Amino acid sequence: MHNELTGDVHGFVLQAADVHLQVPAVTALAGLPPVDAGFTGRTADLALVAEALRSAQPVVVSTVMGLAGVGKTTLAIRAAHDAVKAGLFPGGVLFIDLQGYSTGTRVEPRAALAVFLHALGVPAGQVPAEQAAREALYRTRLAERTAPVLVMLDNASSADQVRPLLPPGAAHRVLVTSRHTLGGLQGARRIPLDVLPEAEAVAMLDNVLRASDPADGRISADGEAAREITALCGRLPLALGIVAALLSDDPELPLAGMAVSLREAKTRLGELTYQGDLAVRAAFDLSYARLGTAEARLFRLLPLNSGRQVSTEAAAALADLPPHEAGKLLGGLRRAHVIESGEPHGWFRFHDLLRLYAEERARTDEPESGVHAATLRLIDFYTEATELAQRRRPSLETRGEAYAWLAVERTNLVGAISLAHRQGHHDRVLRLAFAMGTFLFYRRRHAEDGLASYELALDSAVRLNDRLAQTKALRGLGRIHREMRDHTAARERFDAALTLSLALGDHRGQARALHNLGSLARREHDFHTASQHYDRALTAYRAAGDRIGEAQIRFSMGVLARSREDFEQAAAYYRATIEICRQIDLHALEGRSHKRLALMAEDLGDPHTAYDHLQRAYAAYKTGKEHRRAENILHLLDKVRPPDKQTIADKEP
Repeated sequence: MHNELTGDVHGFVLQAADVHLQVPAVTALAGLPPVDAGFTGRTADLALVAEALRSAQPVVVSTVMGLAGVGKTTLAIRAAHDAVKAGLFPGGVLFIDLQGYSTGTRVEPRAALAVFLHALGVPAGQVPAEQAAREALYRTRLAERTAPVLVMLDNASSADQVRPLLPPGAAHRVLVTSRHTLGGLQGARRIPLDVLPEAEAVAMLDNVLRASDPADGRISADGEAAREITALCGRLPLALGIVAALLSDDPELPLAGMAVSLREAKTRLGELTYQGDLAVRAAFDLSYARLGTAEARLFRLLPLNSGRQVSTEAAAALADLPPHEAGKLLGGLRRAHVIESGEPHGWFRFHDLLRLYAEERARTDEPESGVHAATLRLIDFYTEATELAQRRRPSLETRGEAYAWLAVERTNLVGAISLAHRQGHHDRVLRLAFAMGTFLFYRRRHAEDGLASYELALDSAVRLNDRLAQTKALRGLGRIHREMRDHTAARERFDAALTLSLALGDHRGQARALHNLGSLARREHDFHTASQHYDRALTAYRAAGDRIGEAQIRFSMGVLARSREDFEQAAAYYRATIEICRQIDLHALEGRSHKRLALMAEDLGDPHTAYDHLQRAYAAYKTGKEHRRAENILHLLDKVRPPDKQTIADKEP
């Protein structure tokens, strides 16, 4: 019997076997970015968005559309903040940048659904692998929420990118930004966003200059030149922001001088072809020309980092500089408005047009040898940083920080693996993928990235004729498929790893493949097959002299016996695990084994034995400096402590 209870439980509960009390899922529905400090005007456009979001129609899709650099995202974020402040969306906001116009980093619906499901409280291991199943679960979770939720989809490039993310029912609303009209979204309220009116464009320049220096009165003193500058910038906020930064950096530069520079830049560019608007390109050229030599070089190299944003440390690797010097250069680039601050602090990102511009400058201004050397430094940085994070994993004291770093850098790491593979650095592919994969399996939430990385690792291992690495990559792929609940694919990978390990005479590789096959069978409740695989794995671990593996397989055997309700056999396996752990100082697994014995004793109505094992689990965790797990044991001790027993706190001085 298996009962699931949610919410508060009061009174007595009678149960033949186990009662599972579910902890309320953690949700993250406050992901709306802050409003740009330079935002100004747009009163009429904000009113249109507000009207659409207040509409009584079921699931209003409001599409803010316009050309690049016109300020779509800034307007939409401001409108969303206004709506939340007005109490329209007490259920919170789901926000994602779909990166529809960014080369190589477009977020597909399947990945976006995973992000939203995590935000809605779905545990990583319960996110379905198939997109259709993710859509169904996403809409089910939203349908269960009575409080209205705003879904904001930034930088969508097509209706196909948006449609799977539309919520059900009449309560929720969707706000989309795009450079296109997205005609495939039937019934969507389209809000075209034009360039700023002249007065608002001038006001934006004035606001930015006075924010830097309240005494800067150049805009009010020379209105004619100010209006000419806004016209030369096409009244595009992106271009205006860059020009305002140039003026702020040079308080002695008259507006007329800036206007002359802009006119000359546009004249030169008139004979060239460029994807962006001519006014934006002119602003880019002027800003680039004002950068220092070191700043300009870093600007050209930054796009080699394929992720959405780059850390100060990664930028330092690209430029071959100490981090504090790279940080100064990044600060200068941000003040010049050619990069933006990222999240968390110390990370930076490009507007997609500026990334294209920087890539073009790298092709024309950066020697090929310099690009190659910078690429290799970047790959080595990510490889060494990820291996450091992997080494910090065993300790709970440093694991959280390592996980946080991985979460921020995930797309950069996957990009670095792909970059290393394209350039033939297959040894680095293996190092980086294997180090990164460890973290993927613990959190089980970035399986697709892990799958892509390990496919490249497998190919690199084949190219290097490294058969041991092939078995490791195959086992990694098997575990990722298992976490995606694709058991058929997982079994195929584990079987392939086993076959290769047998051919190599690699006992440790055989043991790990068999161990994984056994755990997969156990998950499928095929206990007989699981037992056979575990027995073979134990023999192989012993042949390899792998005591850690032997302890782990004994623990797995205990879990299997407990699943079969063979409590006596389970206890024997857990005690065997504890004996090995004491011999090799494997304190964490020793603590887990005692905890399992305690829970079994409690189920069998023996609180004194349960309490004894919990005390031993606490001692093992404390010895291994697993302080958080030790604290969790303290809570269990308080719940099961017999009346005649002292608490741990009473005993400790």
